[in-house]
Amino acid sequence: MLRTKLFLASLVFTAFCGSYALSQNQAGKDPKVKTDDKPPKLPDIKFIDQHESFKDDLRTVRENGMKGDGPDLLEYFRKRTLKAPDPKEISDLVKKLGDEEFAVREKAFSALIGLGAAAVPGLKEGENDPDLEVRKRVADLKARIDTKSEPILQAAVARVIAKIKPEGAADVLMAFLPLATDPMVVDEISKTLGAVAVRNGTVEAVLTKALSDANPVKRGAAGEALIRASVKDELANVKKLLADEVIAVRYRICLALLELQDKDAIPVMIDLLAKMAPGDLWPIEEALHRLAGDKAPVVSLGNDDVAKKACRDAWAKWYETNAKSLDMAKLTADNVYLGYTLIVQQNNRIGAGGAVNQTEIYELDKDKKVRWKFAVPAGQPVDAQVITGNRVLLAEYLSNRVTERDQQGNIKWEFACGGNPFAVQRLANGNTFIATQGRLLEIDRNKQEVWSYQRPSPDLMRARKLPTGEVAFVTNVGTYIRMEPRTQKINQQFQVTPVQILYGTMDVLPNGNVLLGHYNQQQVKEYDKEGKQVGNILNLNWPNSVVRLPNGNNLISSYNQRQVYEYSGNNQVWNFVADGLIFVARRR
Repeated sequence: MLRTKLFLASLVFTAFCGSYALSQNQAGKDPKVKTDDKPPKLPDIKFIDQHESFKDDLRTVRENGMKGDGPDLLEYFRKRTLKAPDPKEISDLVKKLGDEEFAVREKAFSALIGLGAAAVPGLKEGENDPDLEVRKRVADLKARIDTKSEPILQAAVARVIAKIKPEGAADVLMAFLPLATDPMVVDEISKTLGAVAVRNGTVEAVLTKALSDANPVKRGAAGEALIRASVKDELANVKKLLADEVIAVRYRICLALLELQDKDAIPVMIDLLAKMAPGDLWPIEEALHRLAGDKAPVVSLGNDDVAKKACRDAWAKWYETNAKSLDMAKLTADNVYLGYTLIVQQNNRIGAGGAVNQTEIYELDKDKKVRWKFAVPAGQPVDAQVITGNRVLLAEYLSNRVTERDQQGNIKWEFACGGNPFAVQRLANGNTFIATQGRLLEIDRNKQEVWSYQRPSPDLMRARKLPTGEVAFVTNVGTYIRMEPRTQKINQQFQVTPVQILYGTMDVLPNGNVLLGHYNQQQVKEYDKEGKQVGNILNLNWPNSVVRLPNGNNLISSYNQRQVYEYSGNNQVWNFVADGLIFVARRR
């Protein structure tokens, strides 16, 4: 299970508020081009807590020409807030994209480009138009509009506003919100609205008014903001949105109420199990499993109406039985970190039946006892992650696929990725990040590619997607790159000691530092954001996997030593001797 801060922060997101978007800066830039420019030194802002994430956001907005002092940040959103066009006007323009006259098609295309993000909802009717010309032009329009939407920058601007709380922020952000095309931006603005919801002891009127707005995005964001701001006088009005006609609104309010440990959200969440796509339900399933523990019904999210109803009914029966004794505190930090260690190993033992070289995936409890274990005879999984519903996500290197399996090893979901995956990661939005040596990609629960990035040559050795939306990877010559996945804009690049063994993990810390195990050098190193070594080098035989634990220690696996270690600095505080070559070790 995810750690508390990540879990509660990632619960509140919108799966219904538009497509992913691109940043307009440096689209198509080749990440292999080395950039030596150092980021500008930031002057101190004494009234702000100068933690690393804020400084990174402030640097982002300043690199894009803003001072970051408040008024200019609000002006950024004001300039992008357009008067909503007539839906009929957009519909007529979309139809003209297939006109017999080229000039008419071009004029309609240009007009829709000019409308920008305001045109996106109306473009949906053209996505399935029988006219191929219309479909192609609509796809081109969406790509061009998304390119101008700057999701990374918009999210950073919103977070800085949340810190400095300039006057008028709530009005400006609420006006812009329906035009945000990227779910990440909708989430960040909703969180920021919570930070600016109360000014001088008075609730911002724009938020209470938005609870009954005709636009569902505004209703949901306003409800979430008032919950985040703990405006108790409005809680009854906010809870009316639990019966909203729009599923996305009910969904957002349910997840926001979880942070208050409010039981009123639970029956609505259970009802949504029968109404939403499985790929959108992972936060609900995660929360329900946390609350139910060992009493959770053995049922999977359904892919059709019958299966969805069965899932809902099973959870409804659980709730009916356990509602009075439900402990909402199970969603808090004390109950999240379990101390379970996941190990993926190559079993090259020859047993009585002659079995050899199968991969074993298993998990240890705090006492190093095996909680569950299964083997994959073929396919060679080399990376794994325990995910919601007691399932395990696997990167099956030789089978060229990613699978979800139960803890008996039965396949519940799979995706053929067209290459040999060496890393896999379930993201906070329910998507799956996959790394092969020549390609990075992200897919949704319907197995549709959200984005992909092709390397000029198959040189990738480590890769992760970060909570910021960026991807980080290390090449076989030791180049570390951190970039925006859609635009391929490099945000960070430096050289590290080369990584020689493909199987293993790296970790990128919240402050931007990078943890790597260097197999041939028999060292574990931490690098800062400029590529300089931080602290002492840990000398360890054949390290291939390293992750930072919540307690600040490092969990390290040694491929050839067949051991997993926990180190506090240079002091070993825990270890486990395995009986196979270890590909990766993780802890949850």
